[in-house]
Amino acid sequence: MPTTHALSQLEIVILGAGPVGLAAARLLHLRGVRPRVLERDADRDARDQGGSLDLGEDSGLAALAAAGLMDEFEYAARPQGQHTNYFDTQGVLLLSTDEDDEDEFRPEIDRLELRSLLLDSLPDGTVEWGRTVKAVERAGHRWRIVMETGESVEADLVIGADGANSRARAIVTGQAPTYTGVTFIAGEIARPLPGSYAAEIVGEGSGLVIGHEKAFLCQRNGDGSIRVYFAQRRHEDPSRAAGSTFHDPGFIRAELDREFQDWSPRMRSVLDEVETTFVWWPLYTVPVEQRWRPRSGLTLIGDAAHVMPPFTGQGVNMGLLDALELVTVLTSGEHADLDSAIGAYESAMLTRMAEAVAASNGVQDVLLSPQGPTALLAMVAHP
Repeated sequence: MPTTHALSQLEIVILGAGPVGLAAARLLHLRGVRPRVLERDADRDARDQGGSLDLGEDSGLAALAAAGLMDEFEYAARPQGQHTNYFDTQGVLLLSTDEDDEDEFRPEIDRLELRSLLLDSLPDGTVEWGRTVKAVERAGHRWRIVMETGESVEADLVIGADGANSRARAIVTGQAPTYTGVTFIAGEIARPLPGSYAAEIVGEGSGLVIGHEKAFLCQRNGDGSIRVYFAQRRHEDPSRAAGSTFHDPGFIRAELDREFQDWSPRMRSVLDEVETTFVWWPLYTVPVEQRWRPRSGLTLIGDAAHVMPPFTGQGVNMGLLDALELVTVLTSGEHADLDSAIGAYESAMLTRMAEAVAASNGVQDVLLSPQGPTALLAMVAHP
């Protein structure tokens, strides 16, 4: 039966040092098990970590509580970040929501802050930086993880937490993530100026401007900066990798201004407030009903298991809950062996995620509807 002692005798490798992989490492560490975490980034400051996240009481916050990190979270969190304003394309306020309108308390935290508090909770050396995984393959009864450098490490248990393009996912299922038909072009306003229209839209939380198959999202970060996302339905562009930057911001501003030309001039003026280069983020999803193959000693958590559009805020929450549920079954002593424990986790997780993925895809269709904001107002009136 899997126990903490039995797990401590195994070589456990977690792929990816995002919040979900780090949460799994922290939860294992608290149980006396020290995994290795392989991360492609050169160090913790190698790249931008993205915008703000809202954590739910029964998911993300439950995982942080089990990880003993609630004091650190509360220090960095922003409860006021739950406030959201909804506008039409001419700047008319359609709807405002705050924590009283939510089903649960969901305070905001910057993704960088969340990752940092998890990193700081682990022993030095747990995360091995600059380890880009090229392949995961069988090595007898174990797994061999091959790096782009040609080096390799072996493991008895591999936990894939390395995102939608996880090198471990193809072992688990032939159902690769597919493009949703929506792409974000993102930028940042590091220091909003007095009178900033973006600041007016977003307040202390978030602002959404909803058009016909287009949307413009603003999100306040803890340092006062504002992250902006121009969302559009468009054909997938295989020539651009997710997360790639545009080297000519002026050209992108002009293109977006043209594509959003029927929006009010004040709405389009937010483009001129963006101080950084623009980043390309196509959105992907997995089937609502996933089919996973039997295998031994390998599983997936977070986006590697169930990437979906970000519109419901469930991605990181469900990923952190994955980490909690997986570590719980691995150390409970209730299952006959390691693979039985993994099977119990996967069965519960896939059932839970079917509803979450369907909901996320549905909200995307509402926010980028051909009907414009009419679809959102109808959903609010008849939830």
